[in-house]
Amino acid sequence: MGRRDFFGVLGAAAGAAAFTPAAASDGDAPRTKKGAVVRAAFVYPPSATFAGDPDGWWSWPGNEFDAEGRQRRYTAALREIERTYGMEIAVEDRPIATKEDAERLAREIAAAPPDGVLLVMFYNQSLGLADLILRAADEAKVPALFYIGLGVKHGPVGSYRRPGLVFMQSLDNFESLEEGLRLIHARAALRQSLLLSITEAETPREGVEPFLGIRVRVIPFARYAELFHAIAVDAAVRRVVDRFVAGAKDVRGVTREALDNAARAHEALTRLLREEHADGLTMNCLRRGMLKPCISFAALNGSLVPAACENDLPAAYTQILGQTLTGRPGFQHNPCYETERNHYYASHCTCAPQLHGPEGPPRPYLLRRFAHTNEGSCAIQVFWNPGEPVTMVRYYPGEEPALDVYAGRVVASHPMPPAAGCTTNVEIELTDRTDAGMVAGHHNLLFCGDFARRFRRFAQLHRMRLADTGFQGVWPA
Repeated sequence: MGRRDFFGVLGAAAGAAAFTPAAASDGDAPRTKKGAVVRAAFVYPPSATFAGDPDGWWSWPGNEFDAEGRQRRYTAALREIERTYGMEIAVEDRPIATKEDAERLAREIAAAPPDGVLLVMFYNQSLGLADLILRAADEAKVPALFYIGLGVKHGPVGSYRRPGLVFMQSLDNFESLEEGLRLIHARAALRQSLLLSITEAETPREGVEPFLGIRVRVIPFARYAELFHAIAVDAAVRRVVDRFVAGAKDVRGVTREALDNAARAHEALTRLLREEHADGLTMNCLRRGMLKPCISFAALNGSLVPAACENDLPAAYTQILGQTLTGRPGFQHNPCYETERNHYYASHCTCAPQLHGPEGPPRPYLLRRFAHTNEGSCAIQVFWNPGEPVTMVRYYPGEEPALDVYAGRVVASHPMPPAAGCTTNVEIELTDRTDAGMVAGHHNLLFCGDFARRFRRFAQLHRMRLADTGFQGVWPA
């Protein structure tokens, strides 16, 4: 079985969550998550308004635009997006053509706030109607997407570059519409997510991260250890080991015992996730001997099951957010700086080879000893592809939640030795900063791909502060 097969099928801070006691056996019943609910409307007067008047003034977009035909095309695209994400996009049957139409929709948004609002405008002089609806969404703190076809409106757009709103003006750009709706979908999905925090706590307890709404359930480490030790090294465990090894370019200094224990750790964690009906986990994982979960975390993240090291809850929140927005696993890492080349160096003991997502081509990897202790537990070295774009992100919870976002490009994953640190490393060049030393934060998440604008738009849409240090680029900034 190859790298794709194995990693595709295996399934530090309090993070501002307030915790309350929970019974140890109170695993949830299986949960059915609900998709985001979005109110969508097209804003324009019917074409007959002008076609039947010899002196009718079409203004922009002109008399060959066919607003009704475009509404049908856009609605079909929205239905496809609805199916892709499991959302409910409630599209108004008739266009918003009058002040009465706009006031009616504004009242409905205020009375029953949806997860988001989408307005698509097809007539230059309908801007006042759109503004009325957008004000209602703003007052209700409902995220709004405002799309105008290219050549529909002329004039400045600066007033639409504001928190709570993503403005798009483009030519039949269904990809941008999908991306905007994905930003709304992501927030709704996060509010329904359950994260396990495996710590030294003696009893379980629960809390909720206030802004993203992720539920956190604290699980005593003793429960994980009990599951681990109860797993016999039988034929099933050995098959998991064989899959570990078959996908690797090489196995360096790792004993059969260490491989067996890596498989036992993975089986224990997947059982725990199943029993708790959880979406992801984080753990106080350092100095755990053969119970360390480095390989399991690589496998889980490669299957888009978020797993974060060292019980770093903000890193776990960032991993969940990033996987939801990109469909790819993030590489949680320690920061380092190559000062003579003005590069950033990221390194840690676990990384998913599926840097392009579960369906994408996996990257080569080695199995090797954990770099910082003597017991010989198994870790992983993944080799990133030079030249590929990357996006680095860190979520900061608190009274004023913030998102820090960086864009870059892979320079190299170095052999070890001569390079040092943890087992996986990647050196990157920043492409939206002049100085790599500007990078802030610990345990940032590195995603393979050019997603910086998507993360910044998420922050803008959901009224988060952008903590970008030294950012140089286009809106949103």
